Amino acid sequence: MKKTATLFLSALFVIIFSAVILYAFLGDLFTPRSEFDITDKQNDKIVHMFNTQIEKQIEDHTQSTMHPGYIPESRQNTTSYLKTIRSIESYSRYGVKSTQPRNYLELNITFNNGTTAEKVYTGHPCSGYMDPCLLMKVEMKNGKAVKIFTNGQEKKGSPEWIIPDLNVLIEKAISYDIQRNHDNYFPPSKTQKDFDKEWEDQQ
Repeated sequence: MKKTATLFLSALFVIIFSAVILYAFLGDLFTPRSEFDITDKQNDKIVHMFNTQIEKQIEDHTQSTMHPGYIPESRQNTTSYLKTIRSIESYSRYGVKSTQPRNYLELNITFNNGTTAEKVYTGHPCSGYMDPCLLMKVEMKNGKAVKIFTNGQEKKGSPEWIIPDLNVLIEKAISYDIQRNHDNYFPPSKTQKDFDKEWEDQQ
């Protein structure tokens, strides 16, 4: 009888200990999505703000002396790329109410040809310990926003407070293309042939 009780307590201890360890590593991974994970509230007042930031991002990252190295064609290439986008949608990796570590915002970028770039990393944290993050779905046409839907969190502060959120979407969408099409933005990367030539010319 005593042995059975000991085995039972040991098994119970293992179960509790395992549960604690599992929660410590996984956090609230299984927390269900909430109403704040749905971008179904149209806000037309953000459209002009978003398009203003598009122009600013194009200027800052293709012509500004603060970001040297871009080729002259990068501005037109950026504009052409933005015209291929049908929508940009942000979401929280584990849900806006999740306290799971590394719960970053990610983007789904849908293009006019029907393809989608999924899980585009932003590095922008979203923690359930704070107010729910602002999520947006931006419908675009000819390189400009035409409709924007949110989860309603923008109304909890002044309009200028969401400018960083707008820039996250635009900058990371552009960065996605820079990673795929480096030569549209910067001089071609040097090859071994270039290095060999440099050594030949070295005095």
